[in-house]
Amino acid sequence: MPTSMIGFHNLFSLASRERCMINFKKFRVPFTKTTKVPSGSAAVLIPMCRVNEQPTLLYTVRSTKLNSHSGQISFPGGKTDEGETPVETALRETREEIGLSSSKIDIWGYGPSFPGKDFKVMITPIIAYVPDFTVDDLKINEEEVSEVLAVPIHILCDPSNQYHTQFRNGFVLPVFLAENYKIWGITAYITHVFLTCLLPKHMYRNEWMKKRITLDEDWEQ
Repeated sequence: MPTSMIGFHNLFSLASRERCMINFKKFRVPFTKTTKVPSGSAAVLIPMCRVNEQPTLLYTVRSTKLNSHSGQISFPGGKTDEGETPVETALRETREEIGLSSSKIDIWGYGPSFPGKDFKVMITPIIAYVPDFTVDDLKINEEEVSEVLAVPIHILCDPSNQYHTQFRNGFVLPVFLAENYKIWGITAYITHVFLTCLLPKHMYRNEWMKKRITLDEDWEQ
């Protein structure tokens, strides 16, 4: 195992889980006094697993058939149905989008909710581990998802893959490069907060503010 990978080997241990959830529950989403809290609710799953023995996060590439956010990178998830808990929403949407059964998923827990684009919905991230993951566990719903993107955590922690972008409304958010994709927007921000909670500072140095990257014009609205 390369020296740079040694620190990632025990990310899914009980000690790592406890540290992550303590930090995540302490995190406070920055709001201003004039911020209107959205009335809608949604939940996403942050699925951790091992791919080729490497600690990995699973993302979805949204289908080009969708009317909104097509082709963008996101975590599996969606709007909460009436009477659902955030965990139930995340598990249902994950099953519907990528076919991953809840019986395969070990829920670690969740922390604060994050405002989505245009502040219309509050999104609750559910942290989870998928032990013994294989690609055979997936059955992609091509109406919603074009592919599942498996990104090793060490790729996200590499400063050469960390950037930021500033949107027209003034918000500055991280951007992560993974393969030929840009992970940006609320998905990138949730990824950043999650990595900050999961990893010690020497592993995730949080250098995305040092470099700016430009997104396609229609993404920056």
